[in-house]
Amino acid sequence: MVSKLVSDKPPGENKKVAQQSSKQGDWIQRSWTNFDKIASVRTGISKDSLVSFKQAIDIDYDQLSFVLGTTKNTLHKKQGPETFGPSISEKLIALMDVYRFGYQVFTDHEKFNKWVQTANRALGNRIPLAIMDTIFGIDEVNSIIGRIQHGVL
Repeated sequence: MVSKLVSDKPPGENKKVAQQSSKQGDWIQRSWTNFDKIASVRTGISKDSLVSFKQAIDIDYDQLSFVLGTTKNTLHKKQGPETFGPSISEKLIALMDVYRFGYQVFTDHEKFNKWVQTANRALGNRIPLAIMDTIFGIDEVNSIIGRIQHGVL
């Protein structure tokens, strides 16, 4: 009964969303609605998806565990299709959104990956990745990317 209350989709539909995102690079092209994100948070993002994302954004497990607010051990112990809990999945989706937006604005993935790991004057000489461990930091980074998009920076 609870599953019917939390989902208006047939059983198994929410799982499809999380499974679809495990394809290499799919998170970049795929347009996620908020309902897709909610479903993916509830079913969990797979370790395969995390690994694919980690490789694409060129960061190590130390940085990723810091941003996701968890330990490296937690990230390492999952295997393949095993999924992370809601808090890690939600943070991972938010991080994917930042990178998706950044890749769209910068048009060069390597350039954006470097920008995210370089101190930025607009952020008080903070490194964007270093402040994305909170939703407020993610908002600030998104704001800066938006300003770059509109030529304000």
